[in-house]
Amino acid sequence: MTISADDTKTALVRWELSGVDEIDDLRLRFSSDRIDGFAGSGVLEQSAGYVRWVPGGPYAHLSYRVRIDHRRGRQQRYDSYAATDWIVTRARDLFPRTLINYTPRGKQAPKSRARLIFHLPAGWHSVTPHEPVGGDTFLLSEPGKVLDRPRGWFALGRLEVSQQEIADAMVLVARAPGSTLDTAGLFRLYDRTLPLLRRLLPQPSDRILIVSAPDPMWHGGVSGAGSFFLHGDRPLRTPDQTSPYLHEMFHVLQPFKPAADADWIEEGLAEYYSLELQRRTGLLDATDFMHGLEYLHRYGLWQVDLTKQQDNAATNNSAPLIMYALDRRIQRATAGKRRLDDVVTALARAGGVVDTAHFQREAERVAERAFGMFFRRHVIEGNPPQLREARP
Repeated sequence: MTISADDTKTALVRWELSGVDEIDDLRLRFSSDRIDGFAGSGVLEQSAGYVRWVPGGPYAHLSYRVRIDHRRGRQQRYDSYAATDWIVTRARDLFPRTLINYTPRGKQAPKSRARLIFHLPAGWHSVTPHEPVGGDTFLLSEPGKVLDRPRGWFALGRLEVSQQEIADAMVLVARAPGSTLDTAGLFRLYDRTLPLLRRLLPQPSDRILIVSAPDPMWHGGVSGAGSFFLHGDRPLRTPDQTSPYLHEMFHVLQPFKPAADADWIEEGLAEYYSLELQRRTGLLDATDFMHGLEYLHRYGLWQVDLTKQQDNAATNNSAPLIMYALDRRIQRATAGKRRLDDVVTALARAGGVVDTAHFQREAERVAERAFGMFFRRHVIEGNPPQLREARP
C-alpha cells in the first residue's frame, strides 16, 4: 500500500499474487463511493460496489485507490482519517470483503502466505496488530482461512510508539500528534488488570495495538481484530469510575459475538469488568466502587427490554449494573465458590454467537439455580436491581 506525501488523503492499494494456479477468481465487494480506479492483469469485471478478478496467471496484480476519510454516526466524526502527517484507519476501509473461488489440487485446500507492505513518505512509520518482519512489512496470518487478509486498526505517520510486554502479550500504543493519552499511566493500568482479564478471556493474543489520535477523530472507542482505537482526549478513568481502555480491551479479547438480542450482554460485560477489575486490583476502593454502581443506577435506562435496546444508557449503564447483581446472585448460590467469571470464561472457550437464552442457561449451569425470575424482572422488564442488594 502506497501513501504519497503529495496526497495523504488517498491510498494506492496493490495486490500481488505469485502462485495462482488454483485460484479461479476473487470477488471483491466494497463501498463504491470510496474505492475506484481498478486496474490489473487478467480479467476485471466491474459493477457498482463489486469487482470480479480472474488473475489469469502467476505474478498477477490488482490495484485501486481508496479515499481514506470516512465519517460515522450522529457526531459525524471520523473513524478513518488522513491528516498531513498521520493516518488512522482500519483494514476494512482499505481491503474489500473478498470471496475466493479455487479448484484444489490434491486433498487439501490451498493456503496463502501473505505480507502487507507499506510505502510511506519519508519520516513516516507504520504500526498494525500484525507481526512486523522488517521495516514497514508485516506478516499476515489467519489460521483456517484460505486467504490471509489484513485486519484491525492501522496507524501511519509521524507517530509516538511505545510498547511493553504484559501478561505474555506485547502491548503497543501508537499516538498521533495531538493525542494527550498518558501512555505510562495506561501501562500501569494494564500491568495490574490485564493478567486478570486474560485469565477471564483465555484467548491467544501475543500482540495488541492501541491507537490514539485527536480531533477530528471519533469521540469514543472502536475495537477491531487485535487492536482498538480510542480518542486521544479520553481519560484512563471516567467520572463513573469505569475505564474505556479496559472496556475496549475486553472487546478485543472476547472470542464470542453477540446475537441480535445480546448487545446488552457484550457491552454490559465490558463495562462491568472495566469497573470490577479495578476493584480487584486495588485501583478502586470500596467507596469509589460504590460510587460507580450508583452512577450506573442513576443514568441507566430502565423499564425497557434490554434485549431490544442499543441505546448507550441501556447497554453501558443498565446492563453492567445487572451484571454485577447477577454476579452477586451466583456467588450467594454457590457459597462464594463460583461467580460471573465462570460464566464468561465458559462462553469464551465455546466461542461462536451468544444470545440472551444461551447466557441465561450458562449462568444457571454455573450457579445450579434457575434465574428465570431474575432475567424476566431485570432484563426483559427493565427493573433496576436494588443497590442495597448490589453492595459489595
